[in-house]
Amino acid sequence: MHLLLYAAGAILFLSYGYTEMAGSDMWWHLAAGRELLQTGSLWMVDDWSYTARGHDWLNHEWLADIIFYAWASLWGVAALVYWKWLVIVATFVILQRALTRASGSALAGLVCAALAIAIAAPFLDVRPHLYSLALFSLLLYLLLGRRTSTWWLAGIFLVWVNLHGGFFFGLMALGVLVFPWRQINAGTLRAALAVGAVCLLASALNPAGFKAFLYPLKYAFDDTSPFRQLGEWLPPFQPGGIRSPLFFVFMWAPALAACYLLPRVRRATGVPWEGLALTALTLAMALTSRRFIPLYGISLAVLLAPLVGFGLRRLQRRPFGLPLALVALLLGAARMLPYPLQSGPAFHYLTAEYAYPMDMLDFIRTNDIRGNVFALYNWGGYIHWRSDGDLRVYMDGRADTLYDAATYNDYMRVLFSRPGWIELVESSGAQYMLWPHQRSDGQNKLRQLLDTGHWRGVYSDSVSWLLARDTAPLSEPLRSAPASPWQDMSIAQISAWRGDRELAIEYAEKVRRAMPWHKGACNLLRAAYRESGQPQRSQQVLRECFSYFPSYLLQ
Repeated sequence: MHLLLYAAGAILFLSYGYTEMAGSDMWWHLAAGRELLQTGSLWMVDDWSYTARGHDWLNHEWLADIIFYAWASLWGVAALVYWKWLVIVATFVILQRALTRASGSALAGLVCAALAIAIAAPFLDVRPHLYSLALFSLLLYLLLGRRTSTWWLAGIFLVWVNLHGGFFFGLMALGVLVFPWRQINAGTLRAALAVGAVCLLASALNPAGFKAFLYPLKYAFDDTSPFRQLGEWLPPFQPGGIRSPLFFVFMWAPALAACYLLPRVRRATGVPWEGLALTALTLAMALTSRRFIPLYGISLAVLLAPLVGFGLRRLQRRPFGLPLALVALLLGAARMLPYPLQSGPAFHYLTAEYAYPMDMLDFIRTNDIRGNVFALYNWGGYIHWRSDGDLRVYMDGRADTLYDAATYNDYMRVLFSRPGWIELVESSGAQYMLWPHQRSDGQNKLRQLLDTGHWRGVYSDSVSWLLARDTAPLSEPLRSAPASPWQDMSIAQISAWRGDRELAIEYAEKVRRAMPWHKGACNLLRAAYRESGQPQRSQQVLRECFSYFPSYLLQ
């Protein structure tokens, strides 16, 4: 029964690893891993932007970057979805094991771990923060109801501090987990302080030194920082950014802790002091910034596991245990059934690969275009990955680890086309501007820049346009990039915009022969066939595309 429940958990957790998200940070993490190996130094200086060029960059996730780049080098960039799934499944299986032990019920361990991942799912993208969730679960496994060697714990923090800034939360969680809640005296307090001191010293072993500790503190307490307005860091009640619908349901669940006041429950379960403290801490963090919601989901599971175990203990006994385990396994398999294990379509949707200027960067590389480019913030990392510093951006997703508030505020002025945005772009030193067609007022920006007479068109692909200043050097004649599905998609999309439906269909079908799951080609073909009086063919395309990935964006 236990083996079936862990198998059910692994499959269920995998099914929650299919969150669709434009994971723009993934690209600069890849580029940073390459840069670290090229330079052979852990102390990084920026050479990817023209606004902070030569400045020290606080890259506190250097080890995660090297792992990303090594993984992609061995198995291809699309294989990073396997890294994501591996880390997610390991994280929540470890949590399931910890909760099973804490609750005395294997079924409760699965139910509470499933609740944790369901709350966390909208935030599970391809980025190093997954390591913090994994190592938090590992701490719970090692310290809930048991003792672990201090040196093992120090080793965890030595690795954690170089993987992700979430190590700072890990130190707070460690304090909660080693605190002698059930036997408070001078000896137990000294022992807890000794463990904390050793792990704190281990965390100091990182290239940034004490700055690695200051950075999360500054981010947490500096209310004046404009970077706190990035969508992913907003409080959960503010509109925009990533949202976890289940958080609003289960943010009230800590009230169930009142059940531990009942003598019958308390005698059977004890009081999960660690769960109470961690849930209070992470709820306060999550209400400040939605990025902490996954930590809250895990902590809430620790709080609820003994209570759920108390309620389910009878069901777990024979003759109910084995049938329930089989039902859990079937439910996990049913949830997983629509999703592919093939890396191509999974990567395409999970990272919103279709939203990046793939064909544009092929064209730029073919024509050896170099210099300063004012580009969309979310595209900065992808530009670094493809150009390796030949194109320097205004700013990118490295945010306040490199850039100052004034640079960010000026970028926002351009993003929202506020008065004086053109003058700002031109005075910034930009030689090129790379911007999306359909987002952030793209078409109006294009027309206004061309109307100045200072800019000229260079290239358009399916998602972006590129303009050059009249003083920017361009080799003539400009050459087409080698043929690719991304170039065919550009031809198809531009043909559709021009009203040439037949050419659009021809090239979109060509794209789908190479990439049957391509979201842009699927949507274009469905609309084109519907408008040309072929509704059955339109529906057939939709069914075929759904068979590769059941995305809500296919319409």
